[in-house]
Amino acid sequence: MNRLETERHGAVLTVRLRNEPFNFLTGALLAELADTLARAERDPTVRAVVLASAVPGVFLGHYDIEELLAGAEAGGMEISSRLAPAPLRLVAALGKVPGMRGLLDRTPVAGMQALLAFHEVVRRIRNSDMVHVAAVDGLALGGGFELALACDVRIMGDGPYRVGLMEIAFGLLPGGGGSQLLAETLGAGRAVEQLLEGRLFGPAAALEAGIVHRVVDHDEVRAEAAETAARLARRAPGSVRSVKQAVHYAGSGRFGRGFAVERARFLALASRPSTHAALRRYLEDVRAHRREHGGDPAAFAGDFLPAWQAGTAAADRS
Repeated sequence: MNRLETERHGAVLTVRLRNEPFNFLTGALLAELADTLARAERDPTVRAVVLASAVPGVFLGHYDIEELLAGAEAGGMEISSRLAPAPLRLVAALGKVPGMRGLLDRTPVAGMQALLAFHEVVRRIRNSDMVHVAAVDGLALGGGFELALACDVRIMGDGPYRVGLMEIAFGLLPGGGGSQLLAETLGAGRAVEQLLEGRLFGPAAALEAGIVHRVVDHDEVRAEAAETAARLARRAPGSVRSVKQAVHYAGSGRFGRGFAVERARFLALASRPSTHAALRRYLEDVRAHRREHGGDPAAFAGDFLPAWQAGTAAADRS
C-alpha cells in the first residue's frame, strides 16, 4: 500500500503522508518515508523537501496506538532504564545486517526496531544537506509533531488545530527525539515544563513560543511551504549541512547522548503494565470516536484530548 504521495517542482520534492483518518504514524509509513528521503539524498537535483499531509485537518498524528501497544506488550516483562540500552544496541546492530530488518519486525523486538527506525528518520532529516520544511496544516501530536520539530522550518496554518507532545498523559515520555528537539527549541527549563504539562499549542501560542516559524491562513500553508523550500533550495548543499551541524551538534554537544537516554527511558516506561492500561483506555477513546463521529481530527481533539491532557481521563475509568 502506497502511503506517500510525492510531487516534484524544480529542486523541491513535496512528500504528502496518508493514513486516514488520523494520519497516525506506523512502521510501514516510516519505512516508506525513510526510503523516499534516502532516494532524495542520492539525487543531487533535489535540494529541499516539504513534508505535508494528504489527510484534511491533520498534519500527522502520534504513533499508531495499536501498533505501539502490540510492540510494548510483546516483550512480556518490564525492563529497567538501566538495562534497556543493551537490547537496543543489539537490535540496532542486527538491523544493519542485510535482510534482518524484515525478520526483526516479526519478533518480540519489533517495538525496539520501530523506535530505532524513528530516530533514524529524525537523524536523516537533521544531518541532510537538503532543507526540510514542515507544512503543518492541521493537528500534530506525538511522533507527528516530533517529525515537524526535526524539520528546519515549520509553517503552521491558522485554525482550530493543536500541536504538541502529551505522552506524559500515558505514563510515557516522547520516544522520537521530542525531549531533545523541544529542549533545543525552547530551552531546557521551558521544555521540561511543557513536557510535564503535556501542553498542546494552538497556532498563535506555537508562534509565540517559537516552535513554529510562521503562521499563515490555512489555505496558504502549502504554497508558503513550497515557496520557502524553493528559496532555500538555492543555498549551497555544503553550507546547508554545515549550518545544521554547527547549530544542532556543536551547539548542544550532547544531542546524541540525549537521544540514547530518551530511547532507554521510553522503552522502560513502555514495558510497564500501567502504561499498557493507559494506552488501552486511550485506544478505546480513539475507536469510540471513529464509530460515533467518523474520525474527524478536530472533533477528536476537542472531545477527548483535554481530559487526557489534564490527567483525568485514566483516573475517571480506573
